[in-house]
Amino acid sequence: MKDLNFFKPYQGKNKEKINSRIYIYGAMVIVALLIVGTFGVNTVRIILLNRSIDDYNKKLSDPEIQEQLREADDINKQITTLKKYDSALTDVAVSVKNRDNVSDVLLMDISSTVPSEVSFKNLDISDNTITIKGVSTSRSAVAELKHNLSSLPKMQDVYVNSIDNSGAVEGEYSFDIKCMLKDVE
Repeated sequence: MKDLNFFKPYQGKNKEKINSRIYIYGAMVIVALLIVGTFGVNTVRIILLNRSIDDYNKKLSDPEIQEQLREADDINKQITTLKKYDSALTDVAVSVKNRDNVSDVLLMDISSTVPSEVSFKNLDISDNTITIKGVSTSRSAVAELKHNLSSLPKMQDVYVNSIDNSGAVEGEYSFDIKCMLKDVE
């Protein structure tokens, strides 16, 4: 004879509930194991990093290392100071180079204006002023020099300060000429 089981439909639903609970509890256990595992790994890493930090701090507190750190700080301060000086000197060098009114070309231009009767004793260049002291055999040669210098494109003002024959050799005239250079940017 065959037994009739009237509770069979109810037993299948209970098995389904038990199977779904097993999956849920299994997933929860796996997630919990992952959380505990990562927590353990991170805790071990933190402990190892703290040990290495303590080792580095002990090494840094060593008097020899402290002395080396002080020396390095002094050198870094000196480097900073030298960089400031370098930038300041670079600025000065650039501005001096930009203000360089006296060049080979200017000196060649001046020498090309000198008549044969004139010779220079002194040529002084200060800022934008050129002072020429020399001797000449005639006053007209000095006037010719003044005229030639005035015709140069870089000259702004050229004037004769003095022509004198008392301090020179007999028959010669000493002269003093001042030339102002144009500000060429």
